Amino acid sequence: MKILVILFFLLFVFAEAYGMELSIDEAVDYALKYNLELKAKREEIKIVKGNLNTALTYPFNPEISLEGRGLLSTGDEVKTSYKFGERNEYTLYLSQTFETGGQKGIRKDIASTNMEAVQFEIADVERILTGEVKREFYNLTTLENKLKQADLSVDLSQKILDIAERRFRSGDVPKMDVNLARVELKGKETERIRTIGLLSIARVRMNSLLGLPSDSEIILKDSSKGLNSLHGLNSLKELKEIAINGRPDLHSLEAKVSIADKEVSLSTAEVSPNVRVSILYNRDYDKEVYGAGMSIPIPVINRNRGQVESLTAQKIRLNNQRESLKLLIAKEVESAYLMLNSAKRGVEQFENEILPQLRENVEVLKRAYDAGRIGIYTVILEQQKLISNTNLYYDSLYEYKAAVVDLEVAIGGGRK
Repeated sequence: MKILVILFFLLFVFAEAYGMELSIDEAVDYALKYNLELKAKREEIKIVKGNLNTALTYPFNPEISLEGRGLLSTGDEVKTSYKFGERNEYTLYLSQTFETGGQKGIRKDIASTNMEAVQFEIADVERILTGEVKREFYNLTTLENKLKQADLSVDLSQKILDIAERRFRSGDVPKMDVNLARVELKGKETERIRTIGLLSIARVRMNSLLGLPSDSEIILKDSSKGLNSLHGLNSLKELKEIAINGRPDLHSLEAKVSIADKEVSLSTAEVSPNVRVSILYNRDYDKEVYGAGMSIPIPVINRNRGQVESLTAQKIRLNNQRESLKLLIAKEVESAYLMLNSAKRGVEQFENEILPQLRENVEVLKRAYDAGRIGIYTVILEQQKLISNTNLYYDSLYEYKAAVVDLEVAIGGGRK
C-alpha cells in the first residue's frame, strides 16, 4: 500500500513539473512564486528587517569597572602585609553614554524607509517579470500557431511539386516549373525548421522565467482570440499620471531620496557630542567615598563636514535620477500607447479586410476547380497566399498583445 502511495506521489510530482497546462494568468502566478531572481530579491527583506531591529536597539550598553589597590607596611625590619579590607582600597565605576540630537529616531526612520524602498524594488521586479512572462506567453502561442501554418504550407508545397512533376511528365509544363516548385518546397521546409528552433528557444526562456528546468514540458492554454478589450483605454495624459503615481521603481527612488536626506540629518546630529555619565563608589581602609561625573567630547576638530558634503551630493544625484526617471516613464507610456494604436489598426486591417478577402478568394477558386474551370495548381497557390498572410496576421497580433503588455508595465501594473 505504501509503495502505491509513493508511486502515485511521484507520478503527481512528475506531471506537475513536466506536463503543466498554464493559462497566461496561471503562468504569471507561477513565475511570481518560483522565479529564482525574484526569490533572491525577496530575501533582501530579511536583511532590512535586521537593520531595522538594529536601529530600534539602543547602541550603548552600560559599563562597569572595578579598581583595587592593596597597601603593604614598610617597617625597618619586617615587611607586613595586611588582609584585604584592613589596608586595601577599591573603586567601583558605573557609566552610561546618552545620545543627543535625536540620532536614534533618525536611524529608525532611515531603516523604516529603507524597508519601504526594498519592498518597492521587489514590486518593480514583479512588475517587470509579469511583463516578461506575458510577452513570452504570447510569443510562444504565436510561434505554435505559425508552426501549424508552416506544416500546412509544407504540405501544400509538396502538393504543388507533385502536380508540377505530373504535368511535366505529361508534357504540359516545362522542367522549370518542377524546379521552381521544388525550391518553393525547400524554402517552406526551411521556414518550418526555423520556426521549430525559435519555438525551442522561447520554451527555454519561458521555463527560466517560471523557475523550471530548461527541459520542462509546459502546455499553454491561449484563450485569447483577436483583439483584447482594453476596458475603456484612458487618455494618454491620464495614463502618464497613473504611471507617475503607480510605478514602484519611482517610489523606490523617492524613498532613497528620503533616506539620503535623513542621512544628512543623522551626520549633522552626530556632530552633537554624546554625554557620558558616571557614578562611583570608593572604599578606603578608613573611609567611603561616593561620586558622580560627566564627560562631553568637544567637536572642534571633527565636525563631519566631509561626510555631510558627500551625503548632500548623493541626495542631489538621487533627485536628478528621480526627475530623469519621471521623463523616462512618460516616454515609455507614450511609446507603448502609440505602438498599441498602430498595432491595433494593423490587426483590424487583417481581420476585417485582408484575411476575409483571401478566404473568399480560396473558396471561389475551389468552386471553380470543382466545376472544372481551373486546375488545382491555382487553388494551392492562393491557399499559400492565405497561409503567408495568416502568418503576418499572427505577427501583427503578437505586436498588438505585446504593446498591451508594454503599456500595462509602463503604467506600473501588468496584472488584472
